[in-house]
Amino acid sequence: MIKRTGEIVLAIIGLIFSVLTQAAIAIIGLLMTSGSKGKEGLTTYYNNYYQTMTEWEIPKSDIPDPDRVLNFVQTLSWTTLTGGLITLALGGFGIYYIMKNKKPAFAGYLFLAAGIVSLLSTALITFIPALLLIVAAILCFVRKPKSTFSGL
Repeated sequence: MIKRTGEIVLAIIGLIFSVLTQAAIAIIGLLMTSGSKGKEGLTTYYNNYYQTMTEWEIPKSDIPDPDRVLNFVQTLSWTTLTGGLITLALGGFGIYYIMKNKKPAFAGYLFLAAGIVSLLSTALITFIPALLLIVAAILCFVRKPKSTFSGL
């Protein structure tokens, strides 16, 4: 039996950083969209939005619609939150299956799926944590136990 410490450590670190980043993105986005609810919040949002665009010297014709930006942030927040839960489940099951060397190939597929879900649900923001999960998956696929062939 070969030890899978490397895969376990990479998967745990990747999973923790991925889920924390996804939670932070979701919370910030949801707080931003909930803060813009109501007449006062929406007015403040519009004023700050146009003031920022003016400070960045963006021409008026190139400024995106603030409502579309707010809808995008809300969609990204919910997508990230859902992706974080899926990543947590896939990574958790992957760690379970890699412990005691139960099913390393299946754990590799779970780590690969968790890395891809993490990467896509955050619009490529969680590149490093997803990379750690993908490296753990590759190690699961590549490392094989030594065969005990006793030749003739």
